[in-house]
Amino acid sequence: MKWHRLAQDWDLKLLSLVLAVIVWAGVAGVRTAEVEIRVPLEVRNIPSGLSQADSPPKEIAVTVAGPKILLLKLRSERIIMPLDAGGVGEGTALFTGFERRLDLPREVTVTRLFPATVEVRLIRTPSGQKP
Repeated sequence: MKWHRLAQDWDLKLLSLVLAVIVWAGVAGVRTAEVEIRVPLEVRNIPSGLSQADSPPKEIAVTVAGPKILLLKLRSERIIMPLDAGGVGEGTALFTGFERRLDLPREVTVTRLFPATVEVRLIRTPSGQKP
């Protein structure tokens, strides 16, 4: 084998190597995966004179699918799902449609959500007590 031929066109070989690494990183980063994230729930704007009768689930489990690189970034973000009780009267309020309210990148989709419905029961607070 002639070793001097390996030393020829080293700049072209280096460029080929760099392009191969870029293509590999692009393909590896686009590979789809699925990950479960826990999203804390927070009841807000409870009308005065009302309080929660029982506590709803503390969080929802959301399974999302998409490019691995976006899922890694998503896992590091702090996401909170507010439940707005403003305008709700005494009784039970059902909250649904969490997948539409999540601020996710366009390429990431929700594949599973548990629980899909959260029930918040509000009762009158006896006068003189703070909620």
